[in-house]
This record gives sequence, structure tokens and C-alpha cells, in this order.
Amino acid sequence: MKKVIYSLLTATLLGFSACSEWLDVAPSTEKDRDDLIETEDGFKQMLYGTYINMINPSLYGHQLTYGMFEGLARNYVWTPIQNYNYLSTDIRPTIDAIWSTSYNNIANVNSILKDIETRKSLFSNGEGDILEAEALTMRAFTHFDLLRIFAPAYTGNEKTVAIPYVETYERVRYPHITEENVVKKIFTDLDKAEKLFKDAGDPILSGRTTTSSGKGEFLANRQYRFNYWAVQALKARVYMYINNKTEALNYAMKVIEEGPFAWVDASVLTGDYADRVFTSELICALNVPKLSTYYDTYFTSEKYSLSDGWGIYGLSVFEDSNDYRYLYLLKNDKKNNKVISSKYDQKPHSTSTLMKETVPLIRLGEMYLIAAECNITQEPNEAIRLLRELKLHRGYLSATKELQRMHPKLSCWNMYARKLARRLMPRDKHSLCTNG
Repeated sequence: MKKVIYSLLTATLLGFSACSEWLDVAPSTEKDRDDLIETEDGFKQMLYGTYINMINPSLYGHQLTYGMFEGLARNYVWTPIQNYNYLSTDIRPTIDAIWSTSYNNIANVNSILKDIETRKSLFSNGEGDILEAEALTMRAFTHFDLLRIFAPAYTGNEKTVAIPYVETYERVRYPHITEENVVKKIFTDLDKAEKLFKDAGDPILSGRTTTSSGKGEFLANRQYRFNYWAVQALKARVYMYINNKTEALNYAMKVIEEGPFAWVDASVLTGDYADRVFTSELICALNVPKLSTYYDTYFTSEKYSLSDGWGIYGLSVFEDSNDYRYLYLLKNDKKNNKVISSKYDQKPHSTSTLMKETVPLIRLGEMYLIAAECNITQEPNEAIRLLRELKLHRGYLSATKELQRMHPKLSCWNMYARKLARRLMPRDKHSLCTNG
């Protein structure tokens, strides 16, 4: 099945080999771009535009968060295609849009990177370096998700030709390169971004995450932009993907031990404006102004129901009925005997705008799961400790007893499954090529 799926996706990829569509960029003319790169505000507008592109419904505004992949992973009662036929007319337009929209935004990112280094004199307070670092991190993040979506699992396929890694702003045909080389380029971008963030003094390094800071608030709300700790966490994720557990553990523990992120408090999980995304645990997230509209559109549809029957679904995913996610992130549609995720049912209100309409990209819990998995063989007691801490901060009253009797590897994989179900995004462990 995997070979069949990979063949189908390879055919899909080859359909884009001319690279003519996805290098069309947002500025309508080169004159627009030439004007923007002459001012500090122009560069900032270009960066803001790339974040807006990320929340396009073809990307993290819908499909890459709670859309097509959830259907493919059978987390809904609906599946977008039958027999994983990725050339089906039912799903091909969605796949095409993920590819083209992602590369279009990469082109916009490269439009920034083409000239930012020679125009740092336009900026003050290290903002030019931080802007460049955010662009580099976005480029690495986007290519990594494209790799996971459109290439087979890394281990054993390192030399397999996968996707283009686009690093320049020009209209040329970029070759598809091997998975191994894609990963090398991801780390090159992340290493440079890390140094820029650190040298420029990213405010998040001083423990500020959602506070106001900087001229025109450009450096405010660091959890809602790519930041220094997002680089560390993304490195942990990529190293885990290529099965380098030593480095994955190193970066995951750095985030856990040195980052400014805190476990969610149960007191904020209830009420009219409940914190359904566990804001204090967000390492990097996106603000999606239309998320409430998207939620009302998609989750009132029966196809986005999670399963038939409340008790059947809830406790088969969350073993402890005290789990915060079981208690507060599921809706029981008794009339239709359905379970619906309420995670993205986030109504904005004036006192806490950014805590609403939020799509997480990387969270603290993932770092604990990575660190636990990396410790299974050599330090099983440490793996148990990490899993116990995570489960206790999810409300599990049975965490200590359960983990003492459970082999840590089994527990770790169970927690991965529950985390993915709560996130409604199979990005940690799956790709189109490996589903099925």
C-alpha cells in the first residue's frame, strides 16, 4: 500500500515540476516590491503578508490543521477519498492547493530574504535581524511540512528524491532533491535563524511571550510569531523525524528546562471564554481571524464529527475521565449521537483577543513526548517521569499508578495518539505517503 501511495504522490509532484505557478508572489508587480523594500514598514508589511498566507484555508487556516489530514487519519466519520487514491478528482484540487499555496508563500518569504541583509540600517533595536530570523524559520517550517506530506518516511528513504527546496527569489525551475538534502537545508536555515534571534535579543528570551514590546508593537506577542524557542522546538521535531534521538532529546529538553512556557491551569478551561488551546503552553501559534466562521462552517457538518457515541469515542482516546481534553474539548451532540471537537470553537472577545481564534503550530506537550520517547531505551525511568508530568497536567488522577505498571514505550505511543487526537492534526507522526 505504501508503495502504491508513494507512486501516486510522485505523479502528483511531477505535475508541478515546471514550478511556474507557485513562484507567482503576492506583490502584484516588481514595482510594488521595490517600493516596499525601501522602508522598515515595507519589510514588516511583507512579513505580515507571509503570516496571512499561512492562515489560508488551503494551509493552516483549515486543511493542514483540521481538514483533509484528519479525514485521512480516520479521526472523523468522513474520509475525503477512498482507497487513498490521491489522483481522485475529489481530492486532487485540495492537494494541488496545499502544494501551490505553500510554495507561493515560500516565494514571498524569499522576496524578503533577498534584500533584508543589505537593508538592516532601516531598522532599530535588532528588529531587522528578528525579521530575517522569522522569515528563515518560516521557510524551514514550511519545507519540513511539505517533506512530511509529499515524501515517504525518512528512515530508509534518505536518498529518495523528494521536493524542491527553494532558497532564492527568481523565476527558475527548481530541481527536486533528496530527503537528506532537504533536511540539511532545513537545519542551515534554522541554525542561522537561531543565531539571529539570540544576537538580536528576541524578547521571548527574557520570558516575555504575549506582552507589548518594540516600536509599533512589532516585537509583541512572540508566541504568535516564529521565535527563538520555536527554532529549538522545530529542531527537536526534525531530529526526531530523522531518528536522531540524541539531538532531538537535547533540543526538547532545552525548551522544557529553559523556555518560558507553563502548564495550563485548569481554572481557565471553563466559562464563556475558555482557553481551549492552552495558551501558556504555546511555543508558536497563528492567529486566524476567521476561525470562528470556519468552525461554524465545518464543525456543524456531520462529516467533521469524531465518531458515533460519546462514551465510545471519549474514553477510547482519553483513558481517564478527568482528562482536561475529554472534559473540555469535546462536545456531545446528543441529538445526532455524535462527538464534535470544540477546540476551535473560540469566540473572540475584547479583553483577550489573541487567546481566541488561535491555531497552535508547536506546543510544550510535544517536547515532553519527544523527550520521553528518546529516553525509553537508555533511561526508562526518566521517560516515565516525563510522561507522568505531562499526564498530571492533563488532569489524569490515575497517572502515577498507570505509568508504574505500563511499559514506558507503550505509554509514550498512547500519549502521542491522544495528543494528535486533541490537536486534530496528524503532523507529528504521519504524512500522506505513510497513511494507509
